Amino acid sequence: MSGTARGGGCLCGAVRYEISGEPRFSPLCHCRMCQRWTGSAMLATVAFDRDAVVFTQGEPRIYWSSAVSERGFCPDCGSSLFTRYASEGAFDGIIFIALGTLDDPESVRPDVHYGAEGELSWMRREDGLTRVHIDVDDPGQQNAHFERLIAASGAIHVEGGR
Repeated sequence: MSGTARGGGCLCGAVRYEISGEPRFSPLCHCRMCQRWTGSAMLATVAFDRDAVVFTQGEPRIYWSSAVSERGFCPDCGSSLFTRYASEGAFDGIIFIALGTLDDPESVRPDVHYGAEGELSWMRREDGLTRVHIDVDDPGQQNAHFERLIAASGAIHVEGGR
Protein backbone atom coordinates (compact mmCIF):
# COMPACT_ATOMS: atom_id res chain seq x y z
CA MET A 1 0.00 0.00 0.00
CA SER A 2 3.02 2.26 -0.22
CA GLY A 3 2.05 5.73 -1.39
CA THR A 4 -1.65 4.98 -0.96
CA ALA A 5 -3.64 7.74 0.70
CA ARG A 6 -5.88 6.77 3.58
CA GLY A 7 -8.84 8.80 4.67
CA GLY A 8 -10.92 9.03 7.77
CA GLY A 9 -12.97 11.23 9.99
CA CYS A 10 -15.44 11.61 12.80
CA LEU A 11 -18.93 10.15 13.22
CA CYS A 12 -20.82 13.19 11.92
CA GLY A 13 -18.42 13.97 9.05
CA ALA A 14 -17.56 17.49 10.23
CA VAL A 15 -13.85 16.61 10.59
CA ARG A 16 -12.03 14.66 7.86
CA TYR A 17 -8.37 13.83 7.31
CA GLU A 18 -6.08 12.28 4.70
CA ILE A 19 -2.93 10.30 5.47
CA SER A 20 -0.20 9.99 2.86
CA GLY A 21 2.28 7.77 4.71
CA GLU A 22 2.52 4.24 5.97
CA PRO A 23 1.80 3.29 9.60
CA ARG A 24 4.76 3.15 12.01
CA PHE A 25 3.04 0.76 14.47
CA SER A 26 -0.41 0.16 15.93
CA PRO A 27 -0.82 -0.10 19.70
CA LEU A 28 -3.88 -1.10 21.68
CA CYS A 29 -3.70 1.15 24.75
CA HIS A 30 -5.27 -0.10 27.97
CA CYS A 31 -4.23 2.79 30.23
CA ARG A 32 -6.92 4.32 32.41
CA MET A 33 -6.68 7.67 30.63
CA CYS A 34 -7.43 6.10 27.22
CA GLN A 35 -10.26 4.05 28.73
CA ARG A 36 -11.87 7.21 30.06
CA TRP A 37 -11.29 9.16 26.85
CA THR A 38 -13.00 6.53 24.69
CA GLY A 39 -15.49 5.18 27.21
CA SER A 40 -14.24 1.76 26.18
CA ALA A 41 -11.97 -1.02 27.44
CA MET A 42 -9.05 0.22 25.31
CA LEU A 43 -8.05 2.61 22.57
CA ALA A 44 -6.90 1.13 19.26
CA THR A 45 -4.60 3.55 17.46
CA VAL A 46 -2.31 3.73 14.46
CA ALA A 47 0.91 5.74 14.66
CA PHE A 48 1.87 7.88 11.67
CA ASP A 49 4.38 10.65 11.12
CA ARG A 50 2.62 13.91 12.04
CA ASP A 51 3.36 15.53 8.70
CA ALA A 52 1.65 12.62 6.89
CA VAL A 53 -1.75 13.59 8.36
CA VAL A 54 -3.64 16.57 6.92
CA PHE A 55 -7.06 17.69 8.13
CA THR A 56 -9.05 18.37 4.97
CA GLN A 57 -12.39 19.37 6.49
CA GLY A 58 -13.13 20.99 9.82
CA GLU A 59 -10.74 21.49 12.69
CA PRO A 60 -10.52 19.15 15.66
CA ARG A 61 -10.76 20.62 19.12
CA ILE A 62 -7.87 19.88 21.49
CA TYR A 63 -8.03 18.67 25.09
CA TRP A 64 -4.83 18.39 27.13
CA SER A 65 -5.33 15.19 29.14
CA SER A 66 -1.94 15.45 30.86
CA ALA A 67 1.15 17.64 30.86
CA VAL A 68 2.49 15.73 27.84
CA SER A 69 -0.59 14.47 25.97
CA GLU A 70 -3.11 16.29 23.81
CA ARG A 71 -6.20 14.64 22.38
CA GLY A 72 -8.10 15.78 19.32
CA PHE A 73 -11.83 15.33 18.93
CA CYS A 74 -14.69 16.57 16.76
CA PRO A 75 -16.21 19.75 18.21
CA ASP A 76 -19.64 18.73 16.87
CA CYS A 77 -20.11 15.02 17.63
CA GLY A 78 -17.27 14.48 20.14
CA SER A 79 -15.61 11.59 18.27
CA SER A 80 -12.11 10.80 19.55
CA LEU A 81 -9.74 11.37 16.62
CA PHE A 82 -6.11 11.38 17.74
CA THR A 83 -3.51 11.67 20.47
CA ARG A 84 -0.24 13.62 20.20
CA TYR A 85 2.57 13.93 22.73
CA ALA A 86 4.20 17.29 23.34
CA SER A 87 7.36 16.03 25.01
CA GLU A 88 10.45 15.39 22.98
CA GLY A 89 11.57 11.82 22.86
CA ALA A 90 10.40 8.56 21.38
CA PHE A 91 7.02 9.86 20.17
CA ASP A 92 8.20 13.25 18.92
CA GLY A 93 6.77 13.79 15.44
CA ILE A 94 4.18 11.00 15.75
CA ILE A 95 0.38 11.24 15.79
CA PHE A 96 -1.77 8.36 17.02
CA ILE A 97 -4.95 8.22 14.91
CA ALA A 98 -7.90 6.42 16.50
CA LEU A 99 -8.09 3.28 14.35
CA GLY A 100 -11.90 3.25 14.26
CA THR A 101 -11.94 6.64 12.53
CA LEU A 102 -10.15 5.32 9.43
CA ASP A 103 -12.44 4.81 6.45
CA ASP A 104 -10.97 1.30 6.21
CA PRO A 105 -10.09 0.20 9.77
CA GLU A 106 -9.55 -3.38 8.55
CA SER A 107 -6.47 -2.19 6.62
CA VAL A 108 -4.37 -2.07 9.81
CA ARG A 109 -3.91 -4.76 12.42
CA PRO A 110 -2.70 -3.78 15.92
CA ASP A 111 0.74 -5.12 16.82
CA VAL A 112 1.24 -4.47 20.57
CA HIS A 113 -0.70 -3.98 23.83
CA TYR A 114 0.36 -0.84 25.71
CA GLY A 115 -0.48 0.02 29.32
CA ALA A 116 -1.20 -3.66 29.79
CA GLU A 117 -1.47 -3.27 33.57
CA GLY A 118 -4.82 -1.55 32.90
CA GLU A 119 -6.15 -4.33 30.66
CA LEU A 120 -9.56 -5.40 31.97
CA SER A 121 -9.62 -9.05 33.05
CA TRP A 122 -12.73 -9.87 31.02
CA MET A 123 -11.15 -8.32 27.91
CA ARG A 124 -7.82 -10.14 27.98
CA ARG A 125 -7.22 -12.67 25.25
CA GLU A 126 -4.12 -14.43 24.08
CA ASP A 127 -3.39 -12.98 20.67
CA GLY A 128 0.38 -13.37 20.53
CA LEU A 129 1.02 -9.62 20.82
CA THR A 130 3.60 -8.26 23.25
CA ARG A 131 2.16 -6.58 26.35
CA VAL A 132 4.04 -3.50 27.57
CA HIS A 133 3.42 -2.38 31.16
CA ILE A 134 3.92 1.30 31.90
CA ASP A 135 2.99 1.89 35.57
CA VAL A 136 4.11 5.51 35.26
CA ASP A 137 3.47 7.98 38.06
CA ASP A 138 6.12 10.42 36.85
CA PRO A 139 5.33 11.79 33.35
CA GLY A 140 9.07 12.49 32.99
CA GLN A 141 9.64 8.73 32.85
CA GLN A 142 7.10 8.26 30.09
CA ASN A 143 9.66 8.46 27.27
CA ALA A 144 11.43 5.34 28.55
CA HIS A 145 8.11 3.49 28.31
CA PHE A 146 7.44 4.93 24.85
CA GLU A 147 10.80 3.57 23.72
CA ARG A 148 9.84 0.14 25.12
CA LEU A 149 6.58 0.33 23.18
CA ILE A 150 8.36 1.10 19.92
CA ALA A 151 10.87 -1.69 20.55
CA ALA A 152 8.05 -4.16 21.33
CA SER A 153 6.13 -3.28 18.17
CA GLY A 154 6.90 -5.66 15.37
CA ALA A 155 6.43 -4.78 11.74
CA ILE A 156 2.96 -3.39 11.20
CA HIS A 157 0.53 -5.79 9.57
CA VAL A 158 -1.09 -4.03 6.63
CA GLU A 159 -3.79 -5.95 4.80
CA GLY A 160 -3.31 -6.10 1.04
CA GLY A 161 0.49 -6.06 1.23
CA ARG A 162 2.92 -3.19 0.84
